[in-house]
Amino acid sequence: MDITEQKKAEAERTKMMADIMQRNNDLEQFSYIISHNLRAPVANIIGIADIIQTIELSKEEGKNAAGYLAVAVKNLDVVIRDLNYILQVKHTERKRKELVKLSALVSDIKLSIDSFIRIDHVEIVNDFSAVDELLTIKSYLYSIFFNLISNSIKYRQPGITPVIKISTATPNDKIEIIYKDNGMGIDLGKTGDQVFGLYKRFHHHVEGKGMGLYMVKTQVESLGGKIGIASEVNKGTEFRIEFENNEQNQKT
Repeated sequence: MDITEQKKAEAERTKMMADIMQRNNDLEQFSYIISHNLRAPVANIIGIADIIQTIELSKEEGKNAAGYLAVAVKNLDVVIRDLNYILQVKHTERKRKELVKLSALVSDIKLSIDSFIRIDHVEIVNDFSAVDELLTIKSYLYSIFFNLISNSIKYRQPGITPVIKISTATPNDKIEIIYKDNGMGIDLGKTGDQVFGLYKRFHHHVEGKGMGLYMVKTQVESLGGKIGIASEVNKGTEFRIEFENNEQNQKT
């Protein structure tokens, strides 16, 4: 009994330390957003407002200033909306959990982006024989799969048929979702610590904000899981998402 209680206490301390570290990381991310992504549009708005108030502008100059002001306000609104969405995701207690069939979820996503799949000849191969149902928040899991699949299509290798493989496993009494693609990959030696960072982008030839992987990680952690990545340039990327395995969390 003493050993059992000691192990429970140690597990609780470990979880508490992990929660504290995660909160610190979140605070650092939000500090960065406030000091960079919020400050820039606010500074632009202040600068344009000062010009409008202190300098007599021609009709054309006034029109240009109004255009710059509209862009700065729109950029500010985008960042605020992003922050609001992130904060909503981090509060899962009001969200209802339900039994979600993974194969059906992926089928729904494939239907929603069917035109992209056809144009780019994307192959999506599923193997959910180990675990096909999870008790989870469906909208979050949908978003996780949607972001990963969208990224794989965006960052496919030119001249190579994009192949995405999604499977499940139950190693060490855990539920694991393994996601692999054969896309452009990421140089983790250079950017490994930034992969799941907010507004971080690694392939600039494709339009994007750099929120996808940040939201994937945030939603995985909000569901009580964790995510890891393995990737090589021009050799594809693999994500492993791990959840606790218990009768309330899954059906096989």
